[in-house]
Amino acid sequence: MNERTPFIGVVGAMVLLAGCGNDPPAGPRRIEIAPPAADLTFDEAFVKDRDIHLQMPEAIVLGGIGYTLVDAKGHLIVIDHIQKTVFQTDAEGRYLRRIGARGGGEGEYFFIRRPRFALNGDLYFYSYGASDKYLFFAGDAYAFKREVLDPNPQLMDHMVLTEGGHWYGSQVDVLDIGAVEVRADGQYALFRFDDHFNKVADLYPVEDKRTGRALNRYHNTVLTPKRGGGFYFIYPTTYEIHQYSEQGELEQTWYSEYKSKHRDRIKPLPADLDPVNWTPRHIEWFTEHIVRSRLYEFGPDLLVLTQFQSVFKGRVHDKTKFYMNLFSKDGYSVADGIGLPADHRLLTIAGTELYFVVEGVFDEKTGEVGDPYIAVYRLNDRTGAGKAAFRRS
Repeated sequence: MNERTPFIGVVGAMVLLAGCGNDPPAGPRRIEIAPPAADLTFDEAFVKDRDIHLQMPEAIVLGGIGYTLVDAKGHLIVIDHIQKTVFQTDAEGRYLRRIGARGGGEGEYFFIRRPRFALNGDLYFYSYGASDKYLFFAGDAYAFKREVLDPNPQLMDHMVLTEGGHWYGSQVDVLDIGAVEVRADGQYALFRFDDHFNKVADLYPVEDKRTGRALNRYHNTVLTPKRGGGFYFIYPTTYEIHQYSEQGELEQTWYSEYKSKHRDRIKPLPADLDPVNWTPRHIEWFTEHIVRSRLYEFGPDLLVLTQFQSVFKGRVHDKTKFYMNLFSKDGYSVADGIGLPADHRLLTIAGTELYFVVEGVFDEKTGEVGDPYIAVYRLNDRTGAGKAAFRRS
């Protein structure tokens, strides 16, 4: 397709620092990357490897497949976003166990966000509802290990634990603007936290360099742990990805300034729209713009950036359009703006495999909707257009 993504340029030369000799760099590198050499469709870029149908016991109803992780043994950790539960299956989808339980007590949860693995194999995720806290589960059976209350639940947007054991988060300040109970979103900033999620270091405020004004929480920043230590940070409207060290030092920035239709879909909320109160004009704007992204490391050489765009009919959310962008770490842009099939949504990436949820399809003969399942894909870099796109020119 002809659409281009704003983040194509961002993943350029991450590995170049390793070849810079013994002298430390004079400062963070800033690298501009050109547009990709090819436009690929989903079928040209990927090929299906296998399907995983989740096999649940009769007593457990599968509501839906939400966040999914793949652990060191190839087992799946699945968040049922309908039933609000966490469970584990083997690599073929056979049910193994439920992890934790719903409720407001210690080790229990109501709503779940952003599950991840720590370097030691612990599973952790954010729970909100009766209380806002981080839960940790350990061992082969993922038994409850500990929980930590979040001291700033109204502020925190994103939190990652790096391989070096440091917690980093991005947040947007919520500011009083005068009248009672009138609130306005302020400025994004990066922080380091201790094990109890108290702030211990303020990196610096992060401003939108193009507009010179703060954004609001509708524009979601992205933090991703970096393999080998440190993390990546995406500020949604600057078309940049920043690489930070374990100590929170900016090491490298990738950016691109070319114009495209895809890039035009990622812009700040207009200044005349209130960042707090939801109106029909907000819906109109959201229907035209992409404001959410995720970043994944894919094997040793690639990063994958996913983006989505909400589409509304009237004031009702109708569907979500998903896009994928692939970047080589040595600066080669492979493809961008790849539209996902309507019933596919990327769950996670493990090694060199991409896990998608495939939504249940309505059967006109029976009148029933099939259960969702997980489809596993790999790169189609051996034949046809995929091979040509991945080949260096």
